[in-house]
Formats: sequence, structure tokens, C-alpha cells
Amino acid sequence: MKHLIIFIRPYSKYLLIIWLVSIAVVSSLPSLPTPKIDAGKFEIRLDYLIHFCEYGALIFLSLLSFIQKDFSLSGMRYIIITIAVIVFAVADEYHQKLIPGRTFNTKDIMSNVTGILTGLLFCYFIFRKIAYELNNNKKET
Repeated sequence: MKHLIIFIRPYSKYLLIIWLVSIAVVSSLPSLPTPKIDAGKFEIRLDYLIHFCEYGALIFLSLLSFIQKDFSLSGMRYIIITIAVIVFAVADEYHQKLIPGRTFNTKDIMSNVTGILTGLLFCYFIFRKIAYELNNNKKET
């Protein structure tokens, strides 16, 4: 995984822009069906899982876009980027009120924020591990 992250890092800003535009485009489509799994007595809505993954990927690409070459990032930058992504998530949900057949859903926002916070923790630990390994490789050479 480390090699993949290091490989895509130079392209992360482009991937971030593509991902943001994709979110905006899909959010602007009217009357999207809600994917569900019938589990007998109840249905499981898959759109919450989609929101979780969508915004987990967004925080990953956002952090990767602004991380230093040595994979370090200040705590303040983590906070600012996280707040910016949460604001985007809430704004995206409010934007859906303007689209015919779409609604504002607080559960979507909760799924978005949960994905963001989970992605943030993932990035924090993975980027720290990569930074540690990169620093150790520098010391060895």
C-alpha cells in the first residue's frame, strides 16, 4: 500500500479535482434510485455506505494533495483540511434540496462525516508510518 500511495501522490491534486467534480455531478442528478438490500424484515440502504466511502476517499485525496514530500503534515493543516471537507459535505447535501427529486438528509451528512473521520484516522496512521519509513531510509543511506 505504501508504494501505491507514494506513486499516486504526485497526481493527487488532479485526482482530488476529478473526485470533487464527480461528487458535484452525481449530486446534481435528479431522482437517483436508493440502492437497498432486502434483509427479510428490513431493508439495508446502501447509499449510507456509498456516502461513507465517497467522503473517506475525499479526505484521503485532500490530505494526500497537501502533505509534504516527507509525508509530514502539521496538526493545524489536518484540522483545516478536515473542516473544509466537512463544509463541502454539508454544502453538497444542502445543494441537493435544489435538485428535483432529491432531498436533504441528515443521515447522509452523518455518513459523510463518519467517512471523513475514519479516513482521517486512516491517513494519520498510514502517513505517519510512511514518514517514519522514509526517514529511516534516509538515515541508512
